[in-house]
Amino acid sequence: MDRILTPQQMKNAESASAELGVSLWDLMNNAGEALADCVYTLASSDSAEPVRAAVLCGSGNNGGDGFVCARQLEENGLKVTVYLLGEPKTDLAKRAFTLCEGMDIRRETDDELFKADFIIDCVFGTGFHGELSTELKELFGRIQDSGAKLIACDCPSGVNCMTGQAAVGTLRCAHTVTFHAAKLGMCLKPARAFCGEVTVRSIGIPAGWEERLADPTRITEPLAYDLHRALPLRPEHSHKGTFGRLLMVCGCESYIGAAAIASRAALRSGCGITELAAPKEVIRTIAGTAPECVYTPLPCDEDGFITADALPILLAHAKNCTAAVIGCGLGQTEGTAAVVEGLVKNLEIPLIIDADGINQLAKNIDVLRDKNCEVLLTPHIGELARLCGVTAAQASADRYALGLELSAKYGVTVHAKDSTTLTFSEGSCRVSNFGCSALAKGGSGDMLAGLTGSMAAQGVPLETACRLGSYIMGRTAELLCEGSSPAAVTATDIIAELRHSLMVL
Repeated sequence: MDRILTPQQMKNAESASAELGVSLWDLMNNAGEALADCVYTLASSDSAEPVRAAVLCGSGNNGGDGFVCARQLEENGLKVTVYLLGEPKTDLAKRAFTLCEGMDIRRETDDELFKADFIIDCVFGTGFHGELSTELKELFGRIQDSGAKLIACDCPSGVNCMTGQAAVGTLRCAHTVTFHAAKLGMCLKPARAFCGEVTVRSIGIPAGWEERLADPTRITEPLAYDLHRALPLRPEHSHKGTFGRLLMVCGCESYIGAAAIASRAALRSGCGITELAAPKEVIRTIAGTAPECVYTPLPCDEDGFITADALPILLAHAKNCTAAVIGCGLGQTEGTAAVVEGLVKNLEIPLIIDADGINQLAKNIDVLRDKNCEVLLTPHIGELARLCGVTAAQASADRYALGLELSAKYGVTVHAKDSTTLTFSEGSCRVSNFGCSALAKGGSGDMLAGLTGSMAAQGVPLETACRLGSYIMGRTAELLCEGSSPAAVTATDIIAELRHSLMVL
């Protein structure tokens, strides 16, 4: 799997390159030439007529790459116009600008720009954040409507290469030529959709750069093929014990559906025995439609939430299980808090903590220092914010840093859920992009908890189990939505479809 870098890691790599003997000027030349080569290849296959290329250059080093590219394209026979959207400010950009002496350089945009066959976006680089100016939004809107083929240098202008956000007016490019490695934000939604086809080109950074990174985290995006190979095998000479026993501590009288969805997802994804431990009313409601589950009634209070008296029962039952899930529809009371804390401290099997399990844990997160088992946390943005003591907006903007710190600080795996999910474990970050808008509704998190628990019970390591859960759920949703509206597809539909999708994933 190819390595993905944060913008800061890329800066470190460039600095390392200079220390290792390849200068920043050499890197800029290599980047501009690589960009030109890709544009020329596309232009040669696009038309036999002379091609008009407009290169939009900003004031920074991204603009410098554009100047090198423009000179190279003109030498290759294209009709090139350079549009300056700001005077070069960095030393490298100023030096690169001298290469364009004698070329058609314009400091104001004009109608000729919108007649170009190719428009190359070299305005902002991977350090962009914030919003585009009103003038740029208007210009980019006209460019988008021009019919030209848009190619981005390193990343489309308006994309935040750390968070994956795309500013209003961001150019939606057909191709992005990025250098050395893909950048994290380009792999995240919504920015991913603005990049088009991404080509990664070498710019000659020497070996040894990885050892010089301030943040050594290895970021990758496993392919479907990689995850498919991690699915548990189903040998014919097997029995229910072969595929593990999952203990699910889920549900209260107010949230019966969460327990139903989570347990059915586990049942449908290969777990040998799924045991649901819940209040009697939850079991009574679910049992008729899920007779395959093993049910353990737990003591509860007058409002239908389990009490601390459930803990010894759960610990006794856990001795026969291979993984446990807690949190889906659990509720937040003193009793449920005591159960979450007690399981963290005393379980000896892998533990997945989701939903209200996370909400209770957030009130006393340092209990994780006393854990006696491997722990997986599966927070969405709001839950991540509560775990880290920040606002939801901060959690969304800083998800990489927060997830990385949370994982390292407590020695846990963090599966930080969003439209693109990031999994942090032992100094690595894995990107998961499976799924569609059908999952943007209640029940998806419960379904994922059940799928993840099932994988873990079957012996899959937690870091892989949660990514497999996202893969199975996401790809099943995608397949189902080939013939159904995402608006109408529910968790129940996806779980039912697992019997077919698991044959083709």
